[in-house]
Amino acid sequence: MSTDEAVASEIARRIDQLRVDLDRIRVDYAEILVHLSKLSTTETEPKKRRAMELLATVVSTDYEMKLLLFKALAEPEDREVWEKYLVLAIQTAVDELPRRVGSDHRDAGRDFKEALKPMKSDVVFMHDLGVIRDRVAAHHDLTNGDHWQAQWHLAAIANKRAGHSVLRSSVVVHASTVLAALDELGRALIQEDRGLLPPRPRHSADNHG
Repeated sequence: MSTDEAVASEIARRIDQLRVDLDRIRVDYAEILVHLSKLSTTETEPKKRRAMELLATVVSTDYEMKLLLFKALAEPEDREVWEKYLVLAIQTAVDELPRRVGSDHRDAGRDFKEALKPMKSDVVFMHDLGVIRDRVAAHHDLTNGDHWQAQWHLAAIANKRAGHSVLRSSVVVHASTVLAALDELGRALIQEDRGLLPPRPRHSADNHG
């Protein structure tokens, strides 16, 4: 098998897996969020409410990232659009979730941070992540004469014309790292309190992500 064939095969495998995952979690994602919303109208215990808010962020971020990653792989001709919003979802995981885990879930928080280390140790990517978020995804695209949004699109056009696979994208590579970390965090939260889930979720509760 040639290199190009191997890359195409790997992309096809990931697309198929994401399609299966999305079909499985789409209903559970909605049911869990609706359940948490209803629960929030009666639950007053602060720790439980924090856990509910944390799980809602995990579930929604996981769903968004899986969908965006699927789009980036299945429609690589538009990768610059999907990757731009993947950056925002990754940033949510990096910036917001560690703070929200806090002292209520020390073990889960430690494991989550540990799972993100491969990405956070990529200094170039972490720098670029902030630049893309602030100057491209957030549409702050003109700074001292630099048109950041245009530069983002021009770089993507150059990569596509050069035949670079979407699998070479650092955003795509690190999105997989974040998804694995989110999955483990979600499982840990659910194991601590099964009441965070609807009484009868349509699929396995542990397969939210």
